[in-house]
Formats: sequence, structure tokens, C-alpha cells
Amino acid sequence: MLTMDKIHDIRFRFYMKGENISQIANAMKLDWKTVQKYVDMTDFNEPVPKPTSKKNLCPKLDSYKSIIDKWLIEDKQAPRKQRHTAKRVFHRLKAEYPEFNCSYRTVASYYSVKYEEIFKDPQKGFLPLEHKHGEAQVDFGEADGTRLTGKYLEVSFPCSNKV
Repeated sequence: MLTMDKIHDIRFRFYMKGENISQIANAMKLDWKTVQKYVDMTDFNEPVPKPTSKKNLCPKLDSYKSIIDKWLIEDKQAPRKQRHTAKRVFHRLKAEYPEFNCSYRTVASYYSVKYEEIFKDPQKGFLPLEHKHGEAQVDFGEADGTRLTGKYLEVSFPCSNKV
């Protein structure tokens, strides 16, 4: 996929300057099919990945999965520094269940999937980036040159950047 700057340039050349697909492709050294794709594109959001089929992850751990899940759910109430890590889960299973005979890698792979499920937000949202006329963005910085150093204030008007 091309960068948004290149995509914007393609669309600007086609819609504003009136160049045709071949001219744009030659000028930007791209295949004409690529240029055509970005000229026709209307939705620039990345597609949401489809959920994969849930196969039995770590079947050797089946009898211990409910225990690990319970520990992780209880960890939601605990402070972040006191939560179980994959290593801590592995050592606790070995200590509490003498018949436990799984490898650390097996526990860690199951832990990573479950931790992601329990602690991460499954819904990802997007907000449109809109700038109103007269709205400014301000940032402070420090210039460190060879002879002069100093602080500066940068002000930009994002709406004026629109084409």
C-alpha cells in the first residue's frame, strides 16, 4: 500500500489537475493499475480483520484452562504490578498441581491469547479528523543549533492545509 501522501498526490493530480491515469503512472513511476485503484477508492480505512476459527489452542492445557482464566479474571481487580505474568502462571501451576507437565511455551502461548481477550478492548473505534475554520494547533519546542539555542512556539492552522 502506498503512503497517504502519495495517494493524496494521485487523487489531486487526477481530480484537480485533470491528468489521466497514464500520465500519473509515468510521472510517479507506478503501475497504471495501482493508480486506477487509488483513483477509484472511496474508503481508505483498513479493513477490520475477520475473526479466525477458534481451534483448540494448547490441548494439553485443557484441564488447567479454567484455572488460568479464573486467575486472569481476578487479576482485573488487582493493581497492574500485581497481576499474573505468563511466567508466574507457569510457576504457580507447577507449585499447586504436582501432575502438571506442560512446557512454559505452551502456557505462554495460551496466556498471550487469553490476556489479549480479557484485558484488551475488542472494539476499535475511529473518529473522523475534522478541522473547523479558524481552529489552530499549538506546540512548544526547543531549537538547539550550533550557535543559537532557544525555545519557540509553533502555530498551525490545519484547515488551511486542505486542498
